[in-house]
Amino acid sequence: MVLLTSFIYSRIVRSSISDLLSPKESRPQNPKQDVGSVESQSIDQMSVSVSMEEASHSPENGISDIGAENTTFPALKAYKATKAGEKASQEILDSWKENGFSSLIIAAPDLDTWTVVRDVLPLLSNSAPFAIYHQYLQPLATCMHNLQLEKMAIGLQITEPWLREYQVLPSRTHPHMQMSAFGGYILSGTKICSS
Repeated sequence: MVLLTSFIYSRIVRSSISDLLSPKESRPQNPKQDVGSVESQSIDQMSVSVSMEEASHSPENGISDIGAENTTFPALKAYKATKAGEKASQEILDSWKENGFSSLIIAAPDLDTWTVVRDVLPLLSNSAPFAIYHQYLQPLATCMHNLQLEKMAIGLQITEPWLREYQVLPSRTHPHMQMSAFGGYILSGTKICSS
């Protein structure tokens, strides 16, 4: 059993596939906003905002790193903490589209597994882990085969999670009499850079 701390649980947000695959929305930038400025509209909407413009690294005092003249670094953005399971904000979606996300969990047994993975896996950062749940083995086996053929992931494995409940009574302990022995299957792996 995995225990999630409130910090980790608060970082879990949800998003529809159509929101993830839609083109990035462009919003006008506020030229008066400095990097690291704090906007305070109300206590509920308190957030730290950092300019989304790319900060170019220009050497001052004539000292610079080799090849740093044309290097750009995307500015980081801090977001208001969302409640767990809340819909992801447009700012978070834009950040995911630009930088990728660090892990992926898919549990959509009604959708075609390979279609979902083919569309969503490119949004994942390189070397990021993913896990896909399905109640049947065959869709995951097909998905695993396609991931291997297209060289999109490594360390692929299909596992069958199984939890045995025990009934504990005085002087007798045994597995629960009416437990279900089936828990579905999980395909897990690590995304790699496809050239």
